[in-house]
Amino acid sequence: MKTVLVVDADSGSSSIMEILQRRGFRGIAAQNARGALAALRSEPSIALVITEMQFSDMDGLHFLIAVRATSPGVPIIVVTSSGSIESYLHAVNLGVYEYMNKPVSAKELIRIASLALAGPWTVPSLRDGSCPAGRPTDPVPPVQSGTAATSRQQR
Repeated sequence: MKTVLVVDADSGSSSIMEILQRRGFRGIAAQNARGALAALRSEPSIALVITEMQFSDMDGLHFLIAVRATSPGVPIIVVTSSGSIESYLHAVNLGVYEYMNKPVSAKELIRIASLALAGPWTVPSLRDGSCPAGRPTDPVPPVQSGTAATSRQQR
C-alpha cells in the first residue's frame, strides 16, 4: 500500500484523503508546512506528496524546496485554489510532478496520483540552467506578503 502525504490547512484535505483511502492508498494528513516536513522525516514510507501552496507558517515555494531537500525522489502534486502563472512556473522549475487548480475531480486526482506512483520518477536536473519546460530557471522570490505585482515591483 502506497503512503501519500496530504498537506492542506483547508477542510478540502479531508475529501482528498477520503478519495485516496477509498482507492487503497494510505494517507497521512498535515495541516501546515512544518508538520508536513516533520512527517517526511519520520515516515520514510511516504511515496507521494499532495500539497496546497498557501500556508500560514511557510511560503509555498520554500516548502517545495524543503521537500526536495528532505525527500528528493518523492513526486509532488500541487493542488491549489490560489494558483498563478508565476507560482506554476516556479513549481515546475522545482520539479513538481503536476500542478492542479481546485476543484479537482476524484477521477483526475486518482489518475495523476497513480501515474506519479507507477514508475521510476526523478526530479529533472536543473543544474545546467534548464527546466522541464525548457525555460531558464528563475530564482525563487523571497518570502513576501502581498500580490504578485507587489513582488515584481520589489525586485
